[in-house]
Amino acid sequence: MEIFDLYDKLGNKLNKLMERGGENEDGEYHLVTHIWIRNTSGKYLIQQRNKTDDPVPYQWAATGGAVLTGETSIEATIRETYEELGINLKVEEFRLLKRYVIEDAKANYLTDLYLVEKDIDLNSLILDPIEVKAVAYKTMADIKQMIQDNLFWDYSGKMGRHDYFDILEKSKK
Repeated sequence: MEIFDLYDKLGNKLNKLMERGGENEDGEYHLVTHIWIRNTSGKYLIQQRNKTDDPVPYQWAATGGAVLTGETSIEATIRETYEELGINLKVEEFRLLKRYVIEDAKANYLTDLYLVEKDIDLNSLILDPIEVKAVAYKTMADIKQMIQDNLFWDYSGKMGRHDYFDILEKSKK
């Protein structure tokens, strides 16, 4: 069972815990991370989830997950990238683009949106077969079309943050 630390809206730890699937009170948030990897061609490394119990089984998404108790956001980001894709990244390779505060009827959460700009050979990845079915590189236009076709997780719509994908695209160096 996964256990999460709870935070206030500003990201200060509250010294309270929450189990995965649980509910939190008003003013309490658990922390999640979204990790986007963009290559020098401007394409994003995406993964097809391998869980049949997802709302849309086998839907494509970015890498990411919940920050476990005792972890920082960046520690969870490094762990999730390694666990799901077998990529060993360093702290300095991640750029935090934005923190979203999401009010949800069941469980409020903070989402840290990270970007890594790096060329990674898909054949070198070691996929977690429980979490990841396949990987691919796609342009943002491809991803937006996949959202329209209900093949990709619609972060912008689900989180109610319509700038989500724009922030990724505007972050190009």
